[in-house]
Order: sequence, then C-alpha cells, then structure tokens
Amino acid sequence: MSSRTAGICLVLLLAAHASAVVAADDTAEVVNPRSAYPEGPLVVDGDVYYAEMGADRVMRWDGATNTEIWSRQGCLPTSVARGEDDTVLVLCHGEGTIVRIAATGEILGVVDRDSSGRPFVNPNASVNDNRGGVYFSSSGDFAPDAAAAGAVLYLGPDGTLRRAVEGIRYANGVALTPDGLTLYVSEHLNRRVLAFDVAANGSLSAAREFLRLDDVVGADPSRGWEVGPDGLAVDRSGNVYVAEYGGGRIIIVDRNASLLATVEVPERYTTAAALIDGERRMIVTAPVSLFDPTAYGKVYVVDNPVYRAD
Repeated sequence: MSSRTAGICLVLLLAAHASAVVAADDTAEVVNPRSAYPEGPLVVDGDVYYAEMGADRVMRWDGATNTEIWSRQGCLPTSVARGEDDTVLVLCHGEGTIVRIAATGEILGVVDRDSSGRPFVNPNASVNDNRGGVYFSSSGDFAPDAAAAGAVLYLGPDGTLRRAVEGIRYANGVALTPDGLTLYVSEHLNRRVLAFDVAANGSLSAAREFLRLDDVVGADPSRGWEVGPDGLAVDRSGNVYVAEYGGGRIIIVDRNASLLATVEVPERYTTAAALIDGERRMIVTAPVSLFDPTAYGKVYVVDNPVYRAD
C-alpha cells in the first residue's frame, strides 16, 4: 500500500528565538492511505505494529505491506507493546483490557484488573522499559468537564499490575528517557506533559510539569477543548516528540522543553509518532475524525527533521 504524497510541511525552528524556516516536503510516504483511526505504533526488528481502533484490529507494516495480525470486535485497540517471549500486548480501549497475543494472533491471556482487583478505564498508550515491564495509561473520561480520573499503571516483569500514579486529567501518551529514569505522561485535557522519576522497582515519584503546550506553540482562544498532547516518543538524544491531537502535528522539543521542530500533517487528529531507520525517519499515525473512528485516516513515514548522525 505504499504511495507518495505531497502536503506535509516541516516547520523547523532551528534554535530558541530564531526565525522559523518553512520548507515543503514532497517525499513523505503514505504507508497506509485507508487506516481506520490508527494509533499506538510499536517498532520491533524493523517491523511496525499499530492499532486501528476504528477497525478493531492490529496491523503490521514490514516496510512494504500492511498485514492484519489480530482482530477482536469491541476491543477498540489504541496501543501495542512488546510482551515476553515474542508476544504482543494490545490495549483494548473499549473493553478496558490488556490482551496478550502470539505472533500467530492467538490470544494467550487477558487482564482486566490490576493486582488489587480494580478495573482500569480506557487504557490508551503504552511504553516498554528496559526491565521487562510496561507502563500504560488508563485515561478516564474524554470530555471538557472530565475529572482528573486518569492513571498510569505498571505491568512488572513478574506479571504484577499496579497503579503507579493517579489524578491525571485524561492520561494519554507515555514515554521513557533513554536512561529509563524519567517517564513522560501526556495530561491531555490540561494541555501539558508531566514528568516522573522512575525507581528501580518501576514506581513513580516527584511529579512535575515538563511542558505546557501553550508555552511552546502559543495560546489560541479558538482552540477546541479536545486539542492536546496525545502520543509521546523520545529519541536517544532525549528529544521529546509530542503528537498534538486536534492540531495535526508532531511537536519536537529538547530535554529542556525548548521547541526544535514541528511536523504538520493534513489530518487534524494526529495520535502518535514512532522513530524508525535509526531515528532518521518516523512513523506518524493520523486519524481524520474526532467522532467517527471508522473514517479513514493515514499512516505516514516522514523524515525526522532533528535527526543527527552519531
């Protein structure tokens, strides 16, 4: 399903207080032009796994072809993570479950409670750590007056699932720094990204604000309540890639939250980015509609504007 498209614009801010340099990029690749609400990409050995919430399925792109590897009606998958022994973990937003599947698509297990017996509402995004564990967000309700009911849970390598932090207004994207010592979490409805210290046992502490999107891209009184930080990624230099849902862009900041670059796509409801090809390029998942998950968005491959060879 590979094709080329124009229409993606890279807006590069080369340094703090520098003038914006705008360059049209006609080399962006559409790797799936009819993707039903794509989200939560995961890169494993060069293959890209991603969820299609609007089609209740998980896809794999091998660089040439998109293949459905698993489907389950009512799952509404939003993220894919690595499991043990070459398995894949799928977050089912609609069911409030984590499903472990084999490479063949066989279901190996389903988790719908944490280790204390509490359900988790609207699981959304996930990230693997280097200890064999997985952090994932439990978002809570997505509404302009929603309470701070979001949480981040940690699935340890021993299978224990515990809440690491609560009280977030729609917990969304999660990403770790290269050293694994800081976890970033999107607080979508407050338009900011939080940071937490990570302990050896996976617990989180020292909650703090990493960035406010309005401080980075400017305040806009006409902006809708739904516009905020969605998926997150971090490169080996510590730069943070923030998908601005409703803003149609990936915002890239350095470890001090200073703006480096913006990658804009035609679809407004950008959900995530994942780095590929040694961080030279990135996968961008871009739904086209807020309210219709079955409307076709796109999955792109875009050059990474802040890539630096080691």
